[in-house]
Formats: sequence, C-alpha cells, structure tokens
Amino acid sequence: MDRTPRRCCPYCESDQLERLEGGTILRCRDCGRSSLPGRCPSADDTIGRGPGDSAFASIGAAGAAAPGHHLRGARGAPAEVSPVLPALWAVVFTALFFGALRLLPPTRFSELFIERGWVPYVITLISVWALLLLAAKLIRLRRERAVLTRELVAGRSAGGFGPDDVESVLMALRAAPPEISESFLAQRIARALRHFRSRRRAVEVVEFLATEARADELRVDASYGLVRVFVWAVPTLGFIGTVIGIGAAVAGFSATLDAASSLDGMKASIGIVTGGLGVAFDTTLLALVMSILIMFPANAVQRIEEAFLGEVDDYCAEYLVPRLDEPSGPASDEETMTALARRLLDSMRTSDRLER
Repeated sequence: MDRTPRRCCPYCESDQLERLEGGTILRCRDCGRSSLPGRCPSADDTIGRGPGDSAFASIGAAGAAAPGHHLRGARGAPAEVSPVLPALWAVVFTALFFGALRLLPPTRFSELFIERGWVPYVITLISVWALLLLAAKLIRLRRERAVLTRELVAGRSAGGFGPDDVESVLMALRAAPPEISESFLAQRIARALRHFRSRRRAVEVVEFLATEARADELRVDASYGLVRVFVWAVPTLGFIGTVIGIGAAVAGFSATLDAASSLDGMKASIGIVTGGLGVAFDTTLLALVMSILIMFPANAVQRIEEAFLGEVDDYCAEYLVPRLDEPSGPASDEETMTALARRLLDSMRTSDRLER
C-alpha cells in the first residue's frame, strides 16, 4: 500500500496544486494562495482540533461517500468538447457524400466536388469537421444552460451560511446527478465555496468570482482555436488548388504550342488548359463558400457561449453571494489565524523532513 503523503493546500485542502518556477513553493488553483509542500491531514489529524479548524474540514469523506461525483473537474470552457468524435463523424459523412455524388447522374454540382482533384475532398472533410464540432459545442452548451434553472444551493433560501457550513453545501452538490454536479455552473460554485471556506470573507469571494469570469472568457476564446485553424485552412487549400490548376493549364498551353501544326492535337491540348483553369477557379470557389459556412456559425456559437458566461455570473451574484455570512468578531479571526499558523507549522515540519 502506498504510504506517500498526499500533498494539498494548507488553507482549503485542495489537491489542485502547481509548483511555482524556481522553487519549492506551491500555488493552489482553487483558492489562489501559496504554501510550502505539506501532507494532507488524515482522519486522525482532525481529532482534538479547535473550532477554528473547521475552515479546513476535509471533503474527502464526502467524496468517498459519492464515488464518481466530484467537484474538481478539468477546467475548460463551458462548451468545450473533444474534437475526436466530430472528426470520426466527419470522415463518415464525407465518404457517404462523395459516394452518393458518384452514384447520381453527373451535374455541374457533382463535377465541382469529384472532378477537381484531391483538394475538394480535403476541403469538404475539414468543413464538415468544423460544422460538427460547432454542433457538438452547441449541444453541450444547451445542457449547461439547463442547469441555470436549478437551485444548486438548495435548502438555504431562508437564510445564509458561513464558512463552517460550506461542507454541507458541497456534499449536496456532490449528491446531485452527474449532469448537474459536473456542470460548469456547479464547478464555479464549488470553487467559490472552497475559496469562502479558506478566506472566510464574502468580499474576497466576489473578487474571486470576478477573476474566474475573466479567466473563463479567455478559455472560451481559446476553445475556438481549432475552428479558427479550419477557417484559415479552407481558403488556403483553395489557393493550393488554384496553383495546381494554373500549373496544369500552363503545362497544357505549352503542349498547345507544340501541337499547333495539328488541329486534333490543339483540341486535346486546349482541353488540358481549360481543365486546369477549371480546377483553379472551382477549388477557389468551393473554399470561399465553405469558409463562409464555417465563419457565421462559429461566430454565433461563440456569442451564445459568451452570453452563457454572463448568465453564470448573474446566477452567482443573485443566488450565491447574498447567502454568504461572514464570521464576525475578533474571536473567529483569532481562531482562524491560529488554525492557519498550525497548518503552516505542519507544512514547514513536513518540508524539513523531506529535505533530510
């Protein structure tokens, strides 16, 4: 059995730690505070602690009571999805599309796709991939938006709760179905509650939520990076097709000059020239149309996702922040500082043992 002590934040007991560059100091992703390496308290460590230690109550027991329902999912944009499944469906759709075109009678539309070399195949695949990815993001976003109608801080509508009551609220979130407990809104509320439990000040929770909102805006913008690559790649492929077509036309024109003495030879070489020009213009046309079909839905889905972020901010401001009751009086502050000092000393002792 592994006896290696698990490291966690000495303030909120989160295990979401990252090491700062050039040292042994760790930074907590949940509460944002820095600390020295230290082990997480076990069940025996909590025996005999004072009331001020309630701010550091472990949430491991609740996590064990509800396996699979956690509140520390991977950070990402609200509608962030894996591009792998849309890519597989794009391959299937593209194969069926070109198979159907070859079975149907030849038309100008089918010639645009199947008589212009390999470029239209790649353009179609990338375009369908982008559209399916946007559709998956939109479906995910609709599920996330449905959570806004739920009462995630249930049972507290009559009054507020303090830092020592945060654990019961987190347990209620874990007990919810996965589509709720693993939702973007539930993750935001859970991080805010853990921050409130560690800092014990509602005003700092407000600042924390503002920081989270700005960070999530950046994540939303970054989540469309692959779509932007597609928007750039499709016209580029069209230009590649243009170069290929013009190159074929120039080669055919050279053959036309060589066959100028023969009428039949000129007809064949002129066909090569016009065919090359057809590839050049048709691939450019297809690429420009496909890029437009990607850009408009991408812009619309991103605006919807950004609007959802605003709704999440409003939800937290209306249903979470007003219910946070700060502990008042110097006694509670003294208890909190005592608990902080105890945890800091434990972390320093653990660090000394590791260095030895």
